[in-house]
Parts: sequence; structure tokens; C-alpha cells
Amino acid sequence: MGGEYIALIDVVPEEVDLDFEEFVGKLKGVLPDSCSIVKYDVMPVAFGLKKARVQVRYPEEWGGTDKVEELFGQVEGIQGIEGIAFSKA
Repeated sequence: MGGEYIALIDVVPEEVDLDFEEFVGKLKGVLPDSCSIVKYDVMPVAFGLKKARVQVRYPEEWGGTDKVEELFGQVEGIQGIEGIAFSKA
């Protein structure tokens, strides 16, 4: 089996008042067993809106962050998803 990558991905929810623990749980729910969310930070965006900066470990053969972003896109209530960076784990 190949190596792994770690990516930083910003996920912006549609709602201002949001339980981020539950929100990140939904993100974890769409990832296959070969992936995991290592950690996340809640960061301000604007006007009370916050985003989750999620650190995801995933298989090297996926390459960039497109596959992870596509999986996260299955979660309802997301305003935006942006891959910030990725590197070999």
C-alpha cells in the first residue's frame, strides 16, 4: 500500500449558530475507512460566521484534495469548501 497525505481543508457552513462538533461529525461520516480527520480548528470568517479548518489524512493515490472536497460536498448545509494545502504525511 502507498503512503498517506495530510490536507488542510476549510469548510464553511451556511449557518452562523452551529455546533461544530456535530458538523465535523457529519464530515467524518462521509469519509471512507482509509481516511480520518486528525483535528480541526474553528476560525472566524465574517459577520459571526465561522469555518472549520479540517486536517484530513487520506491515501496518497488520491493525489490532491479534490476527492476529499468531493466527499465533504455530500454534507448538507455547506456554503464552501476550499483545499488550503496538502503534503506527504
